[in-house]
Amino acid sequence: MNDKLKTVQDDLAFLRTIAEGGGERGGLGVAGGALYGAAGLIYGIQTLGHFAQVKGVLVLPPLGSLVLGWLPTVIFLILMIIVIIIDRKKPQVGVANRAVNAAFSGAGVANLALILVFATAAARHHDFRYWLFHPAVVFVIQGAVWFVIFALRKRPWMALVSVGWLVCGVAMGMLIDRADVYLLIASFGLFAFMMAPGFFMMRQAQRLAP
Repeated sequence: MNDKLKTVQDDLAFLRTIAEGGGERGGLGVAGGALYGAAGLIYGIQTLGHFAQVKGVLVLPPLGSLVLGWLPTVIFLILMIIVIIIDRKKPQVGVANRAVNAAFSGAGVANLALILVFATAAARHHDFRYWLFHPAVVFVIQGAVWFVIFALRKRPWMALVSVGWLVCGVAMGMLIDRADVYLLIASFGLFAFMMAPGFFMMRQAQRLAP
């Protein structure tokens, strides 16, 4: 009887592990964490480059400015395609894991829609400041996504990441007339709350990988 009860308890524990995603497996996984971290690194360097331009430290010809503006996105899209191909071969295990990935996917879709909204407004009013609200709003959305992840995983560091995104987003929205400070905050946010968590989740997923 005791053996049967232990077997049932073991089965329930196994099912609970699958439902909850198992430790840090409720994150983005190796490939997803690497992509998220790489995005923070790439766009953090880009915003630092723009900051250096504003300060007059970095002087680029028109072609150089064009490369600085578009190359990070081209690199990110290539990496994203690679990750999508890799993840398609791996089944998503656990409710938490699927919820986390759905939250980030939803944020990505919202970001695409916001690009159209703010780009159209900036073009119509001939005011680049409308476009500057776009990154600020994206930061706030990332804060909301990380709050959802914190609610699912209950890791204090995830709450800190959520607060960091929100504070940076609000600060950027309030400082669009101060390009230097705006870009410095953006760079800090990308390095601290995107690059660092992404690579951390990648390392955690690597340690838990069978």
